[in-house]
Amino acid sequence: MKRFMAAVYRLDVSFQVLSGIVLAFMVLLTLTDVALRNLGKPFVGAYEIVSFCGAVVVGFAMPYASWKRVHVFVDFLMEKMSPRKRAVMQQCTRCLGMVLFVFIGINFIRYGISLKTSGEVSPGFKLPYYPIPFGLSISCFLLCLTLFCDLVRVTREEKHE
Repeated sequence: MKRFMAAVYRLDVSFQVLSGIVLAFMVLLTLTDVALRNLGKPFVGAYEIVSFCGAVVVGFAMPYASWKRVHVFVDFLMEKMSPRKRAVMQQCTRCLGMVLFVFIGINFIRYGISLKTSGEVSPGFKLPYYPIPFGLSISCFLLCLTLFCDLVRVTREEKHE
């Protein structure tokens, strides 16, 4: 199990690094577009590229954020629970999260297939849309694996208490 969890962690880190690289690219592209607009030569298609990149940045950052538990928590209810009830609640939320993200990942695949079938492309650069939902589906499935690892961690912590 340790190898599996280490592999999931490495994938999470890889997606986080890719997310950071894409974010840096977005910043550079936006700065370039602003500078060129001031010179009267705007970067055509910058908006659509930044939109694509935004989806990648947010989607690819989710698994690592979940691993590190840096997302938003609403703890006021959990703090009032006993350790046993808290562990059960955490286990339930991890399981529900896995179901939710499997569902989202499957629907991203369906959406990507429909975009590929229709041949829909962006207006400026004529970039196909379908790779974005496929990439986000991979990120959702990785998030499911991350939630599974977190479920294992929560379960092990609960048994030690």
